[in-house]
Amino acid sequence: MMLKFPKWFFKWSEENPTDLMGPGILVGTVGGAVAVAAIIVAFGNPNATIDQQTGPRGIGMAVSKFVKDNPQFDVYEAEYQVFDRVEAPEGTPTAAEAYGDSVIAFGDMDQANFDQLTKAMSAWVGMDVVLYDDGEVDETTLAITKNCIEATQYLNDSWDTHNLATEGKGVNCYTCHRGQPTPPGSWMKSGNVNSAMEGWSGVQNRLLVGRKYTDSQYTSLPVDALEKLLLDGDSIKVTDTESRVDQQKGDPTWQDAERTFSLMNHQANSLNVGCVYCHNTRAFYDPTQVTPQWSVTTLAQQMSIDINQTFYEPRSEILGHESAKVDCMTCHMGVISPLNGHDMVAEWPELAAPAE
Repeated sequence: MMLKFPKWFFKWSEENPTDLMGPGILVGTVGGAVAVAAIIVAFGNPNATIDQQTGPRGIGMAVSKFVKDNPQFDVYEAEYQVFDRVEAPEGTPTAAEAYGDSVIAFGDMDQANFDQLTKAMSAWVGMDVVLYDDGEVDETTLAITKNCIEATQYLNDSWDTHNLATEGKGVNCYTCHRGQPTPPGSWMKSGNVNSAMEGWSGVQNRLLVGRKYTDSQYTSLPVDALEKLLLDGDSIKVTDTESRVDQQKGDPTWQDAERTFSLMNHQANSLNVGCVYCHNTRAFYDPTQVTPQWSVTTLAQQMSIDINQTFYEPRSEILGHESAKVDCMTCHMGVISPLNGHDMVAEWPELAAPAE
């Protein structure tokens, strides 16, 4: 089969007998563009993006991600095991009737579903869970299990505005544990290894082994940002529109600013988003120019402080050593909505009920 050139090609050749590059380049360019367009139509754009507008158009307040990276895929969501309720035979005793007064939670639940929930919790935390004194489990383990259940109910009830249990989301054991006894996204206090100068904590330029999800591990940023901001409740705000010629008592220091920067990096990585997900980057200091997500994140920060102070720091006394704490990564693990909004309390609404 012979390739036939268009008439204009021969006319060009006659009028420009020595200029063969011009039409050749033109034909090659057009042909290449047609081939690329055909490939994109046939196989899809390999660099296609998805965009989420987070603020007014025209000022860059949008989060863009490559579709090929499957940015909201959550391997933990794919591995989540659902345990449906079972139909209890008539006359089935309650858990308290079957196992006695040592039942630490859900004593009014029928024994069949109590056993099913126990099986579910064991799978969700990656170890055998016992909800009553069976003669083999120690008192400390029972106390920790009870503490975890109360924390779950507290999060679903007192912090429903963030966890949205009433909207079909909520949290259960798997939300944090992801099939592991220690939640992979948890953290512990760094502790001091050297003396500090006045007003300057000795917590920089340190490598924390095992701190996979902290964002200061390989930097010179302070390693205690989560401790100060999500446990102690120190102020995250460090911006001031007024010049500070002399540092006054109570003014944020450079180290405070670095802690805030570390926390912002942590939050961005926890949800796999950028700064503009919450902020208008032309005016970080102006709360009137932020997005709705800024308010949600601020609420989440307060929730983390509350849950760490109410449950996980006091748990250290039960354990006899420091207890793991929660932060944004503990639940989100790289996606905007933990487990992509999977309903974690549908089968077991008892986990969303306030502890009595």
